[in-house]
Parts: sequence; C-alpha cells; structure tokens
Amino acid sequence: MLFLGHLMIGLIIGFILYEFLHDRTIIVFVAIGSILPDVIDKPLGHIIFGSTLDNGKIFFHSFVIVLLFLITGLLVWKWYKSHSFLFISLGMFLHQLVDMMWQRPVNWYYPFFGPYQTQKHTDYFQNAIVAELTSVTEWIFFIAILAIVSLIYLNTKQQKQTVELDPLIHEKTRRFYGSLLAVALFVLALSIIIIYTMDPFFNY
Repeated sequence: MLFLGHLMIGLIIGFILYEFLHDRTIIVFVAIGSILPDVIDKPLGHIIFGSTLDNGKIFFHSFVIVLLFLITGLLVWKWYKSHSFLFISLGMFLHQLVDMMWQRPVNWYYPFFGPYQTQKHTDYFQNAIVAELTSVTEWIFFIAILAIVSLIYLNTKQQKQTVELDPLIHEKTRRFYGSLLAVALFVLALSIIIIYTMDPFFNY
C-alpha cells in the first residue's frame, strides 16, 4: 500500500481510540506508527541496501520489532506514565496487517526463517512518486485526511473559545464526535474494500 493509505488507516484507528480514551495525542502516535515502517525501511532497503537487498519491507516490517516497541511501551508506561510507544507499536502492527506481512513469513518473522529475500526494482522512488500522484485511491485518502483533520481542528478551536462548556454545548460536542466516529468507521471500511479490491499499487 502507498503512503497515504497507511496514514489514513492510522488516523482513523487513532481517532476511534480517542473517542474512548479522550486523549488527542493517541491520534498522533498511532498515525506515526502507521507510516514509520515505510519511512525507515524504504530508504534502508532501496538506498542503503539497494545493491544487496533492494527490499523495502525489512526491519520495521518485522513482527519482532513490533514486540520490542510494545515491551518498550510497557516499560515507558510503567516508569513515565506515557502511552506514546504503546500506540506507536499499535500503528506499526496495523501497517504490517494491512501489508499482509504474514504472506511474507521470511520478512515478518525475521530472523527465524533466514535472511531477507532479495528483490529487484528499477528507479523505485521515482516510480513511487508517480504511483502516489496517479493513484485514485491516494487522492481519495488525501481528501478524507484533510476533511477529518479540518473537522477536528475546527471543533478544538471552538472548545478553546468557550471557557466553560454548558450542558447544551457539551451535548452538541459529544454528538459531533459521535457523528464523526460513525463517518470514520464508514471510511475505514470503505478504505479497506478499495485497497484490497481496486488499488493497483497495493503491493508497492
């Protein structure tokens, strides 16, 4: 899947969790985790190790890395009461699920099944940019991301302008987020359908 697809799913899952836990930083951490594997592995696999591996789904696409982040998250939570690493690890796991890494067991369970598989790509990043700009699904995700972020920003700004929320304003706010949650769930389901049935760049 391309960049915005991963980011879109991370934002939606983060927002759904925010609705239950009421902490906006969750959205940020899950979104970061959802794109972190590609941000790290693509340059590593296609540039640093381009002559030997040329594979963009290596270290941070490994289930072992997610477990290490999860363990780190538990320790950070215990000592500092910060859930940052926990939700970053969740975002990374979502990324791996969407990439269906279980179909690449050598990479997903590295190093237990041996070394990473070597691939061959010509002008990977140039083709990746073209794919981002020409993929209809990426444009759909881009518009959806802008819409969700804009709505959250406008609502947050409105809340800050109100020193004390009276019951009516509070109820309107809850209804707003409830409606937005329903939209997020719908967009998430629609995104998954589009990705797995219509996106020609799914395995990119």
